[in-house]
Amino acid sequence: MQPEFQPSPSSRFGKRHAAQDFEQARLNAENTGILHQRQAAKRVAEHSLDVGDCRELLSMLGLANLPASTALHA
Repeated sequence: MQPEFQPSPSSRFGKRHAAQDFEQARLNAENTGILHQRQAAKRVAEHSLDVGDCRELLSMLGLANLPASTALHA
């Protein structure tokens, strides 16, 4: 008869650590995406002819509905 498998404390820690690493990577990717959106919105605003042009270009890029707080930090 084979002994029942008992995970060692280190293997349980490894799984928890991997989950924390994954969560941190996800947050980093999300923050990077937000940063890129801010940078794109800023460039569009800098090169737009007027407010209407800016809105149209932001809409084309899918950035028309950014929260105001996102735009303020650009």
